[in-house]
Amino acid sequence: MEDKDKLRRGFQVALGASLFQVFLSLVFYIMYLQVKSPLLLLESFHAGIGIPIFTLLFLLFQQRYRERLERDEVEELAKREGRMFRDEESALLISRIRLRQTEKWVIPGVTLILSFLMFYVPFKIMLYFGGKGIHYQASPAVSLLLIGLTFLIFLFSRYVVGMSKEKLWRELRSIGTFLGVNALFAFLVAISLTLRKFGLPKVEWFIFYLLNILLIAVGFEYLLNIILSFYRSSKAEKRISFDSRILYLLSTPEEVIPSFSEILDYQFGFRITQTWFYQFVKKRVIPLVLLQIALLYLLTCFVIVRPYERAFIEFLGRPIEGGKVFGPGIHLKFPWPIGKARIYDVERIKVIRAGVRGKEGERVLWTERHYEEEFNWIIASKEGAAASSSRYTSVPVNFLTGVVWVYYRIDPERLFDYAYTQAQPGKLLESLVYNQFTRMMMNVDFFEVLNVKRLSLTNMLKKSIQKEADKHNLGVKIVMVSVGNVHPPVETASSFEKVVGAMERKEAYILGAESYKNRELTLADYDASRVKVQAESYRLTRSVESKARGEEFLKELQAYQKNPRIFKYRHYLKTLERSLLSPRKYIVVSSERERNVTVLDLEKTPLPDILSLGLAAETKEIKK
Repeated sequence: MEDKDKLRRGFQVALGASLFQVFLSLVFYIMYLQVKSPLLLLESFHAGIGIPIFTLLFLLFQQRYRERLERDEVEELAKREGRMFRDEESALLISRIRLRQTEKWVIPGVTLILSFLMFYVPFKIMLYFGGKGIHYQASPAVSLLLIGLTFLIFLFSRYVVGMSKEKLWRELRSIGTFLGVNALFAFLVAISLTLRKFGLPKVEWFIFYLLNILLIAVGFEYLLNIILSFYRSSKAEKRISFDSRILYLLSTPEEVIPSFSEILDYQFGFRITQTWFYQFVKKRVIPLVLLQIALLYLLTCFVIVRPYERAFIEFLGRPIEGGKVFGPGIHLKFPWPIGKARIYDVERIKVIRAGVRGKEGERVLWTERHYEEEFNWIIASKEGAAASSSRYTSVPVNFLTGVVWVYYRIDPERLFDYAYTQAQPGKLLESLVYNQFTRMMMNVDFFEVLNVKRLSLTNMLKKSIQKEADKHNLGVKIVMVSVGNVHPPVETASSFEKVVGAMERKEAYILGAESYKNRELTLADYDASRVKVQAESYRLTRSVESKARGEEFLKELQAYQKNPRIFKYRHYLKTLERSLLSPRKYIVVSSERERNVTVLDLEKTPLPDILSLGLAAETKEIKK
């Protein structure tokens, strides 16, 4: 009698759950018509999937209840009619036959149809709404109604899960777990609509794709349950095909730890789960660890873009908002791997090193490698091609070793080209550097690269690399190109140094001869100019003096004609003056009676200085 009451209560609960699911599906669909949120449409489908599941459980419990009634009636008749009626017992239990047919064919068939719907419908919804900008006004009333429904669904779910712990109500677990996930996603929908009201629509898209993926995963599990049911042993516990372990884990996570505890007890051979340490870990540590894992996973929803960076936010591999570039700051995205962020340094200078590989050496000598691995460049040569009778002519070339540094940065205005036009823009740019450098080196001479034309060559190389990068839509800007550590290959460096030494000596001799030639020519030109100037000066002097003498004679003649006596006397005095000017003269005054001896000091007396004059004056004053 008690079992019949439990079975009757079971199909009553299943019937109530079916009607409740019809109510929820209609409510979610009406909300979708009002709000136009894809999440509400998907949740309406999610609730609608539960209607055939709960209806099957209603039929299952009803047939079990009827089978129980028929069995009691047959047993009652067997007691009254005896053995004859007992032999015909199996033919009279029609409900048992229906129950077996339902468990064998109806439930797997309906589950197979539901599995197909759970594959097809979410996929079509994702194709229809995915990547589209859906604009609608979120209503706070809808969010409040969803939270209220979440509370009712959660209470009903916990009630049914509690009933499913009874052996006769074990199949009700699928109802409880399905309602539990319904409550969870109804709450998430309410949260997403609220956040959209505050300008955060990305959370809604994340929940939208998460619910689609969950439905597809549960549909795959339903299909797998149908396949495994054909290989399940008759002694194994029977599980209906739409009893999902995924939904059970999401709706009743507290039931997972007891199962794990039973495994530990079995492995260790004693009840390790009863120790105080395990109980402490169970109550304290595990919830904290799970919370930390959940928080760490939610951190993937945040994208931090630094001041020198720009970013693209992707949704399922496609940039959102038509490839919008997100600037510095904190941005939201769907959690990994649904949403990803591509962050690029657009203001920092990047560098490509071509021509060498490995670390740089300590000493920079031609006879030693500058890097761990160096590549030889083919350089053109000014030497003529070798004469040959064949139609192919050999062209002399040289080899050179060095490193090319290319400094570039990402162009912020062409960031989309850099991010999505090429799969590996850095390697492509490096290939372009090698290509353009090789092409350019084929047109220059060996010694031009070593000395005089290196700066002009680097400018040409910069322009050619920028042109090729723009041609391939790389979205980069070449800042500077530098060619350094240029030297002949290490294997030929010593011989090359001898050649260079001979060439330098040759140039030294040539420069010495040029210097001697320039010096001698300069001195000869100087001497010729000096003699010419002196002759011109002498000629000018003699002509001027002759002219002056002629004019002087004419003047003297005029003076003589006017007064010959005075002219003669004056001319005499001038002659006397000129003759007495050069030798020193001494005048001695003495009388005839005196017989003095005069001593003349013919040495030149230096001019008196100030000190001697001063002392002489002081001496005279003392004598006085």
